[in-house]
Amino acid sequence: MKTFPTSAVWCFGILFISVSLITTGSSEVQVVGSADRVDALAGDDVILPCSLKPNVSAKDMLVQWTGLNLKIRNVHLYRQGRDSNEEQFPSYRGRTSMFHEELKNGNVSLKLNRVTLSDAGSYRCFIPTLTSQMKDTTVQLFVGAVSQPVISIVGTKDWGVVLKCESGGWFPEPEMEWLDSSGTILPADGPPERHRDSEDRYTVRRHVTVDKTDTNRFTCRVQQTEINHLKETEIHVPDDVFPKSQVGLIVGLSILLAVVVLTASAGVYKWRKHTDGLQGELNNVKIERDKLKIERDNVKIERDKLKIERDNVTRERDNVKIERDKLKIERDGLHGELKKLREENTKAEETIQSNPISTSPGGQQETDSQKSEGIEGMKMESFPAPEMETLPEG
Repeated sequence: MKTFPTSAVWCFGILFISVSLITTGSSEVQVVGSADRVDALAGDDVILPCSLKPNVSAKDMLVQWTGLNLKIRNVHLYRQGRDSNEEQFPSYRGRTSMFHEELKNGNVSLKLNRVTLSDAGSYRCFIPTLTSQMKDTTVQLFVGAVSQPVISIVGTKDWGVVLKCESGGWFPEPEMEWLDSSGTILPADGPPERHRDSEDRYTVRRHVTVDKTDTNRFTCRVQQTEINHLKETEIHVPDDVFPKSQVGLIVGLSILLAVVVLTASAGVYKWRKHTDGLQGELNNVKIERDKLKIERDNVKIERDKLKIERDNVTRERDNVKIERDKLKIERDGLHGELKKLREENTKAEETIQSNPISTSPGGQQETDSQKSEGIEGMKMESFPAPEMETLPEG
């Protein structure tokens, strides 16, 4: 059997080692992760990707996984060829692991079991023993929560059946909608009811009133577009649940409604006609009222005129009374003077009678008859009787 000389073997070995050293020295080992976010549902197992490029063995390297949300937390530690989790954050204990058989290929990904909503955040894959500048990478983990919607029959409304769909334990907040058997979205009875519990999970509830169809099958769909997850539940409503159709009653009600409408129309027409008549009468009454108002104003004017005339008559009567009083006073004065003159005449007569002989201015004696005639003549000449005007009685 022919063999290679020992010197040739050594030459090939030296050449292989040289090529390996040149190749290793010419490329820098880097830590790479995933540019995409890792999405998971609560309770699932997820893998946070991290590897070395080029693919060199990481069995003897130090690998650190830490959480960056809120504060740095020790999630997993691999060193000296084994897991070393003495200082691991309590909430991750018993839930983390690495693929030891893949370490020789540079795969340092972390598996996280039974993820919870609190696990969401940023994770750092760090290999401090590398000499390159790309010693770490960051992986984003998003955790959602879903649950199966539950449908129940609430009751009936008009000619339909009221259905309720409820689904709790969702994160982030989902959207809920009702569909018929052909996939057409049904109009719900108002907006969905939402509730958020202490763990930030959402419960959504929504009602819909459905009418009887050929299939009587309806679907409640709850979906969360951010995690691209959807849950559906279908229900079949039995025919006997729907209110019984009463066609005769509907026809009768329609006829009754038509009669009511016609009667109401006739009543409205008569009412309008009667109203127009009342409006005309009201206008006539208004005209008569205006006329009466004018007549009342005229009567008031005449009354004011009569009052003025009455005041004038009263004033004239008062003037007449004043004049009458003046004349009465003058008459009383004249009667007093006349009485005084008569008294003086009486005294004079008495004096003459007591002296029967008297000498006249010529020195002759006058007889009694002459004296008497002279006195009477003096009386008539000196004191004529005044003409008295008859005064009206007070």
